[in-house]
Amino acid sequence: MDARTLSLPISTLDYKQPTTVQVGSPVSDAVDIMQAEGFGCILVVDSEQRLVGILTDRDLLVHVCGKRLDPTNVNVEEIMSANPESLRASDPIAFALNLMHLGHFRHVPLCIWDDQNQEFPIGLISTRDILDHVAIFIESQEGGA
Repeated sequence: MDARTLSLPISTLDYKQPTTVQVGSPVSDAVDIMQAEGFGCILVVDSEQRLVGILTDRDLLVHVCGKRLDPTNVNVEEIMSANPESLRASDPIAFALNLMHLGHFRHVPLCIWDDQNQEFPIGLISTRDILDHVAIFIESQEGGA
């Protein structure tokens, strides 16, 4: 792998469509969606579908399971990480790797911004998505050797 691979836009990866839950939803709804989709996180949006937070499996372990709370009695905004870092699908893969490394994130929302600089999620990139891309690249190089 060379620097050109990391300079490719995130849009070249097989990233996921965002799974979302609305502010005010009980954590139990988020858990149901995460389990059904097999995702380790869910994006939290407001009524206008603007990104307001991210809820991860780690948040669930620490803030719900670790405190023995009933997930039907806790709303997502009480335990989510508010105003998460996000990127554009046009940003280089290297930006995603750097952000994940510095912030210790496993997932980064991909957004578009409107004229008022409000974020609307269009995707979700994970460390797994990047690793899968790198593995495919390595396999293609070995096959051509």
